[in-house]
Amino acid sequence: MNLSEFCNWGLAQGSVANPAPNYKYKGQCVSLIQQYLYQVFGMPFKARGNAKDWEYNIPSGFTKLSSNTKLQNGDILVYDGSYGGGYGHIALIDANGRFYDQNGIKALAIAYRSNPFTGYRCILRPNDQSKIGSSNNNSTEFTVRVDKSLAAVRIEPNSNSQQSGSKLLYKGDTFKAIDTVTGENVGGNNIWYKSWKGNYVWSGGCTRL
Repeated sequence: MNLSEFCNWGLAQGSVANPAPNYKYKGQCVSLIQQYLYQVFGMPFKARGNAKDWEYNIPSGFTKLSSNTKLQNGDILVYDGSYGGGYGHIALIDANGRFYDQNGIKALAIAYRSNPFTGYRCILRPNDQSKIGSSNNNSTEFTVRVDKSLAAVRIEPNSNSQQSGSKLLYKGDTFKAIDTVTGENVGGNNIWYKSWKGNYVWSGGCTRL
């Protein structure tokens, strides 16, 4: 199972407990990350404490990075005790560059949003990027300029999805992208530009610089 498959599986479950043999703490943030390690990397369950403790109990095959490191798909974000009633919080970046967690965005359930909660202490990054099934290693940032009157930045590559913070780009504005993806076909064009945050803007009326 790669990262995209795991995230789709989690959303279908609604909420998850720890993997075998623990089968406890359904709906808690740590349980989702334990399932991520098990389902994507084949790592057996191992207790690592509360969410905030993962800053110091780093899973094998992961590297701890500072909080100002540019995020990649598959990264785990660790928060201190100012979240979770003193227990901290833990989440990951999904295959679309979105913030994906359990019992954070939505109580005792899995959900996602465009951007992470602020204040994460560190990033835990998998060394084996082949398990992620994404283009992290090949992503190159480029700039897109809006040439039409305006363009909406979306959370999915389609014109019906929610705008990212109701953000609109106007003629002459630029959008930092790392990839092109296939999305909704609008006027015979189904190419969308994707930022590293997982936001999208339709390529029609835009020029890649």
